[in-house]
This record gives sequence, C-alpha cells and structure tokens, in this order.
Amino acid sequence: MERKYKILAILLVVLAFGLVILPKSHDPREMEPKLLLSSVVDKSHYLSVDQVTHRIIENDPTLMLVDLRPADQFKAFSLPGSVNIPPDSLMSNSYADLFHQPGKDKVLYANADLTAEKAWLICTRFSVNRIYVMKGGMNEWINTIIKEQTASPTASTTELDLISFRNAARQYFTGASIQVKAPVATSNEKIQVTRKAPTAKSGGGC
Repeated sequence: MERKYKILAILLVVLAFGLVILPKSHDPREMEPKLLLSSVVDKSHYLSVDQVTHRIIENDPTLMLVDLRPADQFKAFSLPGSVNIPPDSLMSNSYADLFHQPGKDKVLYANADLTAEKAWLICTRFSVNRIYVMKGGMNEWINTIIKEQTASPTASTTELDLISFRNAARQYFTGASIQVKAPVATSNEKIQVTRKAPTAKSGGGC
C-alpha cells in the first residue's frame, strides 16, 4: 500500500515539476511553481476515509465533498452531500464561487487516487485554499466503511474502537443492508451498490 502512494507521489512531483519549467503565465491566481512543488511532497492534504466519514456523520458544516467520478457513477452511489464536478471543469467559471467559499474544506475523491490527485494539483496551482484528497477514494471507502469489519483475537483497544466506529458507520449509511454487487472498481470501472436513499446533490456535473 505504501509503495503505491510512493509511486503516486513521484508522479505528482513529475507533474508539478512540469509546471515549474513551463513558461510563466500572467494569471495572478496561480501559485508560484516552487511553492507548488513543495506542497506536492507534503502529505498533509490527505484525509483518511475514517476522518471523512466522521465529519459526514457529524454533519460538519465546513466539509464540502467533490465527487470527480463520471455522472452515471455519481447517480448510482455517492457520499452524502457530495457535488459532482467533471475534472476538466474544476477551474471553470461555473464552479469558481463553489471552490472559493470561505470556511470550507474542499475534499476531492474519485474511485482511486490518481484523478483526485491531479485535480488537487490543479486546484492548488490556482491557489484554492483548504483543498484535500480523500486517500484511497471511493474504493477505499467501500472497503473500509461499507464492508463489514471483524476484529482479530489479538486486536488492541484502539483497533477495536476503530472497528466499532466503522461498523456503526456502516449501519448509519446503509441500515446494515447494503450489498456490494461487484468487486471494488478500478479507476475506470463502475462501482455498483444498492443505495439506501438518494442523499447527494449534483453540482452541474451530470
């Protein structure tokens, strides 16, 4: 798992370095290339699925979830309160006000990490504040929150508390009746889930 994120970090550094050597634009919103490069290697822009889940359950008013998946996947199942935005429209005028809302933590997610990381890089380049990536994306959320968790006989108190939280979250989101009909998708595959009730709204990406 850590190896995967090391590879992803290398890819992001390469992408950011490409921005450094590109001719300078005259857009005053853009972050200085050196600052962008340094922000890429900082892992503080990751939020775990547990952190995001806790904030959803607590109805955290500072949380804004941005679903970058295709519209059909968003309609089939999405995190409560998410806004669906196509990755190629992130910095368009249609979503400018959305991304510059004061007091909001913008959390990006797709099926896996690469799409969200690219979107994070674009947003960071254009000086969007409080922008994060849900580490592992929807695949990780399904595996961690939706699939039933069991404790090993040697589990520590901390591990037991975490499993208890995840199982409670599973009941919160699904009534403990959700069924994953297909293996966890790759970034190009559709996740099929029996949805409890529609809770998300589209931000125009459908």
